[in-house]
Amino acid sequence: MGVFIQIIVYLAAAYLALCLIYFFIQERVIFIPFAYNRNFNYKLAVPFDEVFIDTPHGGSINALIIKHREPRGIMLYLHGNTGSLNRWSLMAEELTHLGYAVLAIDYRGYGKSKGKRSEEIMHSDVLAVWQYMEQKFPNLPHLIYGRSLGSGLAVRLATRVQAEKMVLETPYYSLLHVAQHYFPFLPMKLLLRYTFRSDKYIRQVPCPTLILHGTRDRIVPYDSALRLYQKAEDLEHIAMVTIVGGRHNNLNAYPLFRDKLLEFLQ
Repeated sequence: MGVFIQIIVYLAAAYLALCLIYFFIQERVIFIPFAYNRNFNYKLAVPFDEVFIDTPHGGSINALIIKHREPRGIMLYLHGNTGSLNRWSLMAEELTHLGYAVLAIDYRGYGKSKGKRSEEIMHSDVLAVWQYMEQKFPNLPHLIYGRSLGSGLAVRLATRVQAEKMVLETPYYSLLHVAQHYFPFLPMKLLLRYTFRSDKYIRQVPCPTLILHGTRDRIVPYDSALRLYQKAEDLEHIAMVTIVGGRHNNLNAYPLFRDKLLEFLQ
């Protein structure tokens, strides 16, 4: 009996240690930024301006305003968890081919953006950026584009502002749901500091919303996006397009993706 109890104690201690390790390293798992110094120069094929936007919680958000000669609107682009604007600005640039100007940002700790990070601060930051965009471009329709990690910021933002439309590419039900998928043996409800509960806010989104996801996504499971859509599928202004065979980073290679995105944005 004594040996059995010792084994249980050792296993419990190991499990607790694993929980503590995840708790303290979770930001390194969730956020995988590339940091740049202030003198780093972005290179795009289209005209753009670089700006720094002050936020209520200190720090600053680095952003690129990617221009269009005659924009039909301007889109706030909230990117995924890996890389920084040097990568994501090229993705955002593609949206200018659909007739839109784009304001793409780096979150705190990404690129040239600075400041202490938390989930609430990130939500506050994107609201501050939206307000900046409204003041800078008062005569244009304002849209939201949330990609992967950024979809959780996008959904909540859409409940707080008057957006013309919103696109969610490879979104999730919640980051908690994704974490539970990857770590089903850990008590994620207790450990996770960044939950991004899109499931709590999706039914409150008032603007037309298009969800795009691929069935072979190995990073954000297709089921997570489907559950998010099913949470609000009775709402006529929220639609989902399934890209059969699509993965996390190649949806724009599919004609169906491009056609449905163009149809939605026109």
